[in-house]
Amino acid sequence: MFFVTVFLLLLNVALSTAAPLFFQQGFSILVDAHQNVNNTLPILLPLAIYLSLLLTEWIVQIIREVVIVRFNSHLIKDLRKDIYDTIIDNKVSFFDNQESGVLTSIVTNDIQEMYDAGLNFAYVLTSFIQLVAIVGVLYFFSPFLTLVSLTFFPVFFIIAFSLRKYQRKVEKQWRRIFGKVNQRFNESLRAIQISKAFGREQQNIDRFKEINEATYRASIKRAIGIFVISPVNDFLRHVSFIVLIYFGSLEVLRGNIGVAEFYLFIFVIDYFYRPALGLAMNYSRFQTLFGNLERVLKLTSDDTFRESQNGNAVLIPKEGLHGLIEFDNVTFAYNEGNPVLRNISFQVKPGQKVAIVGHTGAGKTTIASLLLRFYDVNQGEIRIDGININHYNLKDLRTHVGMVSQKVFIFEGTLRDNLLVAKRDATDEEIFAALQAVEALEFIELLPQGLDTYIYAGGSNLSAGQRQMISFARALLSDPKVIILDEATSVVDLYTEAKIQESTDKLLEGRTALVIAHRLTTILNADFIVVLEKGRLVQLGTHEELLTQEGPYREMYQLYFTTQSAKYLEKIKIKNR
Repeated sequence: MFFVTVFLLLLNVALSTAAPLFFQQGFSILVDAHQNVNNTLPILLPLAIYLSLLLTEWIVQIIREVVIVRFNSHLIKDLRKDIYDTIIDNKVSFFDNQESGVLTSIVTNDIQEMYDAGLNFAYVLTSFIQLVAIVGVLYFFSPFLTLVSLTFFPVFFIIAFSLRKYQRKVEKQWRRIFGKVNQRFNESLRAIQISKAFGREQQNIDRFKEINEATYRASIKRAIGIFVISPVNDFLRHVSFIVLIYFGSLEVLRGNIGVAEFYLFIFVIDYFYRPALGLAMNYSRFQTLFGNLERVLKLTSDDTFRESQNGNAVLIPKEGLHGLIEFDNVTFAYNEGNPVLRNISFQVKPGQKVAIVGHTGAGKTTIASLLLRFYDVNQGEIRIDGININHYNLKDLRTHVGMVSQKVFIFEGTLRDNLLVAKRDATDEEIFAALQAVEALEFIELLPQGLDTYIYAGGSNLSAGQRQMISFARALLSDPKVIILDEATSVVDLYTEAKIQESTDKLLEGRTALVIAHRLTTILNADFIVVLEKGRLVQLGTHEELLTQEGPYREMYQLYFTTQSAKYLEKIKIKNR
């Protein structure tokens, strides 16, 4: 498609350059004949050829535009996919310092502007070749007038060159602020219930008005940088036209050039300056492209955040993991110099259920993130079945380590689609078995289309407990040997939790489980408890053992769990009835 495009560009230039020559030939015959024109055929023939060439050029131009659009669309489609793949394949740490609105702007607006720039590039390439061809033709008739015509040509580029730094600066500024508009708008939509609950609608409107005003100011600067060149160059074109007429008239009077040849210069002046203007104007527009490319290349060329898939790594056997987990002097910091975990060491044997407790910010969720390699440890090792998790293929590892997070995300689509995320080839029997295990069939049977019920983005037409049960069913459907429950029942009411707990205990038999919880029920059923405080492992033992020791666990139990204990005992009584 690229070579077809080049061929059509060259054919278009050849036709547009040859056409004026036949017009000049017909006009020359008319000038030479003066008033003694008895036969119009010698005049009409070159004019007919001229008209035929124009018609052919028009047809070629239509075909060229269609090919260029298809060619450019393919390029942009592939580029957008590559950028999306790059973003998605980055580590979780990459997203910690990125604004979603900025990334959205890159994938949508920046790429779309590249599409427009691609179309302009084809025009610029045609203009450049056409300019060279026309200069060659004009030089053949009059080197002097050709040089006169070229006098103002450098001025176009001097103006464009002088504006380039300003254009790139305002373009980057506009892009950055425009990304914040997306960010602010998305934030307002996500938090609409909180905003209305606290009556913050006007504050949100004022904040959006402020960023929108900044976008307006940046847009004005950007527009000035882009369009100021057009009227300036148009003025220079008219000045150069007057200069050409003056010197051309002198050349005709001196007999150095004929009237027909001089008229050719006037006739093709637009052929000459239109490409020149196009080059100059699109040079400034390409500053926009360079600004976009700079952001895209910065995003795609930085391998710092690229996840290593370990293509030649240790493969997990078909029967899966045994489930032996070892944390060996693990130290980790999200920000250098500020460790979240310090020298953490413990071992979880296959089939054991371990509860991880601690105050907010103690590092509980970080342990889960490290086990799934959302982040890599700074010091020490994490091993599963005696092998450093860095040596496993990353996707293979995450396939065999399931997780139910406190942050449940439901995709827009059917309920079945949301469950098949865990196992694409799962049968309805397997899906219903997983749903039954988490006691979710009760609410699913009440849905209008059952598994085929359409779920809105974020699961807005489901309750928090229902979303959590779907997330739980996902993890069970993937049937992992290692499972992480990150405060998995924190948003579920006691009734729903009681329904899930009994099935969960059975399903976790033979699996290694790390449970990060604030609920007493999961702690009491754990084989042992890891107590974290300010990123350090301060206590290790069973519930009964830790209650007999002075330390943070007994304090947490007294502060957090005594009330839950009474409710838990009451729940047991109700169950026994």
